[in-house]
Amino acid sequence: MVAAGSAQRVGPVAEVVGVATLPVARRRGLGLALTGTVVRATRAAGVRVVFLSADNEDVAALYARLGFTRIGTSCIAEPA
Repeated sequence: MVAAGSAQRVGPVAEVVGVATLPVARRRGLGLALTGTVVRATRAAGVRVVFLSADNEDVAALYARLGFTRIGTSCIAEPA
C-alpha cells in the first residue's frame, strides 16, 4: 500500500481525513485519485455534504481540481 485515506461520517455529513501518500509514490496523482474515490463512496452511501481541510495552498489546489471550494479557514489553538 502506498496511499491511504478515509472519511468520518456523522449522519449526512462526512469529513475526508488522513489522505497520505508515501514519499516514493508521490506526484503520480494517487492522493487525488484516492480522495475522489473516498468522496464518491461517501456520496454513494447517502452523504450529502463532504468537507476536508488542506495543509497548505498546494494541497488546496489539488482538492479544487475535484470540485472543492474554500468556504473558510481554521486554526489550531495553542496555550498562551
